[in-house]
Amino acid sequence: MANHSPSLAEACHKNQKAPTAHLITLLDQVADRFPDHDAIISLHQTSLRWTFAQLQEKSVQLAARLSSRGVGRGSRIVTLMYNQAQWAQLFWASARLGCQFVPLDPRVLDRDARDVLFLLDQLQPGAIFVSSAAMANRIHHITIDQDHRPLVQCVVADNEETPVPAGWTTVFNIMSEPSNDKPSLHRPGNPDDTILILFTSGTTALPKGCPHTTISISAQALGFMYGLELGPGANLCQHLPNFHIFNIAFTLAFWLAGATVIFPSLSFDPQSTLQVLGSYQRVTAPCVPAMIHALLGCAPPQQSSRPSFEVLLGGAPVTLDVVKRCRDLGATRVMIGYGMTEGIPFVNTSLEETSVDLTTRDVSVGKVFYGGRVRICAEGSRIPIHKEEIGEVHLGGLPVFGGYLGGSNDSCYCENGVNWIATGDQGYMDREGYVYILGRYKDLIICGGENISPLKIEQCLSEVDGIRDVYVVGTPDAVAGEVPVAVMRKDPSGQIPTKTALQTMVSNKLGQSFAPARILDLQDDLGKDHYPTTTSGKIQKTVLREWVTEHLKQITVHNPVSFDDDLTAELTTLWSGLTGLAPGDIDRDVAIRSFADSMMQIQFCHLISQKLQMVITQIDLIKCNTIRKLAKLLHERMHVRDSLCRDTDCAPPAQPDMERAKQVALSKLNGLGFRWDDVEEVVPIADCVKQTHYGHRPNSWNTRMSWIASPSISVTDVKAALHTWLQRHPLLRSTPLAYDEKLDLYLVMRPSEDWMKLQVVDGGMVKDINSVETYKLNDADYDHIDGKGPLFRATILSVEKPSVVGLVMHLHHLVFDAHILFRWFEDLKDLLNRKDQLLNFHPYRDYIADYQGNRTAPAAARAIDFHVNKIRGVSSATDAFWPRQIAPCWLKGDNQGWVHSDNTPGHPSERPLLDGDKSIGTRGITRAVHVPNISELQRRFAITPPIIARCACALINVRMTGAKEAIFGLVESGRTWPSADDSRPENRGIDILEVDGPTIVQCLSRTTIAPDETAIQLLTRMSKDQDDIVSNTYAPMDEICRKLDETDAKSFLDILFRQSLNWRMEGYKEHASDPIKLIENISRSDFGLFWLPGMMEGDRMRLTVKYDDAQLRAADVYNIMTEFLCAVAWLGDPGNVDKPVSQCEFQGRDIVDLDHEGPARYRR
Repeated sequence: MANHSPSLAEACHKNQKAPTAHLITLLDQVADRFPDHDAIISLHQTSLRWTFAQLQEKSVQLAARLSSRGVGRGSRIVTLMYNQAQWAQLFWASARLGCQFVPLDPRVLDRDARDVLFLLDQLQPGAIFVSSAAMANRIHHITIDQDHRPLVQCVVADNEETPVPAGWTTVFNIMSEPSNDKPSLHRPGNPDDTILILFTSGTTALPKGCPHTTISISAQALGFMYGLELGPGANLCQHLPNFHIFNIAFTLAFWLAGATVIFPSLSFDPQSTLQVLGSYQRVTAPCVPAMIHALLGCAPPQQSSRPSFEVLLGGAPVTLDVVKRCRDLGATRVMIGYGMTEGIPFVNTSLEETSVDLTTRDVSVGKVFYGGRVRICAEGSRIPIHKEEIGEVHLGGLPVFGGYLGGSNDSCYCENGVNWIATGDQGYMDREGYVYILGRYKDLIICGGENISPLKIEQCLSEVDGIRDVYVVGTPDAVAGEVPVAVMRKDPSGQIPTKTALQTMVSNKLGQSFAPARILDLQDDLGKDHYPTTTSGKIQKTVLREWVTEHLKQITVHNPVSFDDDLTAELTTLWSGLTGLAPGDIDRDVAIRSFADSMMQIQFCHLISQKLQMVITQIDLIKCNTIRKLAKLLHERMHVRDSLCRDTDCAPPAQPDMERAKQVALSKLNGLGFRWDDVEEVVPIADCVKQTHYGHRPNSWNTRMSWIASPSISVTDVKAALHTWLQRHPLLRSTPLAYDEKLDLYLVMRPSEDWMKLQVVDGGMVKDINSVETYKLNDADYDHIDGKGPLFRATILSVEKPSVVGLVMHLHHLVFDAHILFRWFEDLKDLLNRKDQLLNFHPYRDYIADYQGNRTAPAAARAIDFHVNKIRGVSSATDAFWPRQIAPCWLKGDNQGWVHSDNTPGHPSERPLLDGDKSIGTRGITRAVHVPNISELQRRFAITPPIIARCACALINVRMTGAKEAIFGLVESGRTWPSADDSRPENRGIDILEVDGPTIVQCLSRTTIAPDETAIQLLTRMSKDQDDIVSNTYAPMDEICRKLDETDAKSFLDILFRQSLNWRMEGYKEHASDPIKLIENISRSDFGLFWLPGMMEGDRMRLTVKYDDAQLRAADVYNIMTEFLCAVAWLGDPGNVDKPVSQCEFQGRDIVDLDHEGPARYRR
């Protein structure tokens, strides 16, 4: 990195010299230099005070006694202790013996016993020390049946009367034992030896052990020591939990400087901390932001005689408001440390104006210190992006550990002998090299496919006078996936603007998508006095999210609308709530799409169905494109809806003859060992979905997903949840049947024990988590479901190390699209979490009945004609077909058992993978481009991002083919009722988003490109065509093909699977509290090339491309993506609207790679 480009977001501290002495040598050297200086003051232990010489001697004595009991080099000493002097004694003794010191959170004993066993099973400790006899009893009860017993099990007690369980003793008794074995004061080990293991918080599914060496932990301590200019006479108010990296690195920094560590209390207590701040000189108090609020709540008025003190903030993102409150507390200097359990290489020693981005109001964490390195990369990449670009923070250098306990992790890597960790934090580096942290990627709120930073909203709201503190979480939304909700706490005497005014303020400063859907008061709305926090004072957003979600379930979210009210005003208020714009700022006579994106429009339709029990579709929003026109439409429907009846020209829904269905099904059912009585219901398969019934290989249209459960989830829990889940979702229990040439059916099977045995399988024991991902991967007999049996299968695996449950799912695309799949997974997680209130799902049979009944309706006839006119003659436009086909079939992924269109067996030599074992088409490539003025384009011209992406795709096609028109497939969500008719009684009040099955549809995009056409003309024309497609969504594909001649119909279907574009409106999201976590997803769809564009945070468009490795090379796809994204940036610039598309720029933009560096594992 010494020769890195100055424009790239990477930095390296000038001092990269690793400590050469073992940690105990460093500590003993300090004791020799400052023997009479105080090392420890424990105020809660009757003001216990140990000098460095005393701490050294006590650690030697304890080490000798532990050694005599068999604890020695490489042994693990586990502690579950509070801040006590004996903890320091143990830490020194452990280092002296060459042991691995493992401080654990005492609260783990309050959790499920399996969580405790999970940790102890990983560690196999040689000794355990706890703070109380109650803790000892809990561990004794949990481990009573375990084979492994630590050599030492000890309670920290000052007298011999303390009752302890069998096999346990006390520190008092140990120290009272005679010992002839007195280790030398200097028994240095190797600086590369592990001396400390810390565990991540465990709020994720699996707490991970982070081994630290003398080099990594000393580098952190020395960085703090030099950065803060510490020396004898300085005092550390250590109120952080001792199992936290922030505590240990800071404690060591003070010890190595010959300074004093003060324990005010067993754990954080504001009054005790304030006593230290008011009684000692030269005090530094490390705090997480929530602790500052707690201290201010208890602090007396400032006195001029109070000693000066400093605050070092860390453990959570810091806002300007927190810095201001530190000043209010009386801190003379405010600093920031930044890092994670895996390593802390940052400190900002003085928060001045240079540490604040005056444009964004972000607060810098400073620059790397002793031995540290940093780079900002695109999410999923290891290559630095440019300064001032937002990406994922990667930490490296001497302060960073070398990998997790018991195995590797994709986030850890080593380059040129330097350890690195991808932090999962979002941030950026300014031009001077200061780094800014914007929050955790896992906390990002994915709203309609766009990533929203909670911290940005928190920063904005925290600057409002009268708001004491505020935190933002994402809550489930039936349409957008998630929406931001702010929870604030008011100052007791403060006056704040209305919640609507606060939403408008956020919208004006940050953009519409950042406006909180709701702003709640912690006390008034949630009935809580304090935010949920960890032992170290971090806000537990997972718990806060649960509080908010439960509150929203208990209240009536939307007041009913009276048709006697001013409906125009009411609709304006609804739009205000969705967009964050003030009602007075919304023009009721301008196009709705100029102030609301497509996701907001879908949310609006959802709200109307909830409030009015009426169906408003996107088609209605196209026809009635202003608020005033929409209000008029709703008034008209209100007056006539009760008198309307079903269109008499509609034929009744096409239903299969049950007797014939039975006869057709018997041979299949008999082959599986079942009878017709085992069939619960028969449901027709929609035309578009039916296309996935027939593939060229056994695993065509398969998705394989691998999961890991949290330690507290057992095999029995998973099996029970899966059984209930399958009962709740009939399509997951189905198997397909070809009824006749026109109709295919789902045979939904009863959830009998025999059928469940086919769907939920015990896969036995596997070695580790990687073995879950690779379990029978590409096994010709196992790794697929082909429609001969169930369309879903789950294999439950018992993982040996760590002791958790693994799960491999196989799903066929016949039963799902993205929207329902994400809702199904949320439902499964709720079942595993044993939630009382589960998601609502509406029977899929009703949707299909509406779909079948609409086939012969006049609206369907018009829709069929629309698509036939667009497609007709396409077989003569082969010059516009792209990508060119160089191998038989379109197959993404494993080709085993593939056949030609005439069902003759295919041979591997006919479909060689162009990139060999480095082929990545199944996983795909993901890249992104910044489009800074895309919101302005929407506001001025009502052009939305999906239209820009579709136009870019069209330009790429004509560029690749040289033809005059662009032809490719489109995938539409289809989340409207096929009849789109509120007069149908069965449609009233039924939310289409709750339909329990796939509604996806496919159609053709066919656009002539004129070189002299301006950008805005093309964008407007494409927007109009998209409106027409939405208005004609439900044209049955089979009927379209029947009205086309044979060659056009064949070309039409070929194009849909040759190349298709699907705008990503929603993404799969996980939360820390999820009982299962997805570790790999392999999709084997029969596409040649599949575009997946969508919006990210910071006005960036993200593009994933997946492709057939036998047709395209990764390098070619990569270059095409560059041109696509450059075209997006050009089209998205309002300055280019009047330029001809022939001037479109296909190069010259900064494109960010979002993939891991280097060749990926080949996943077929």
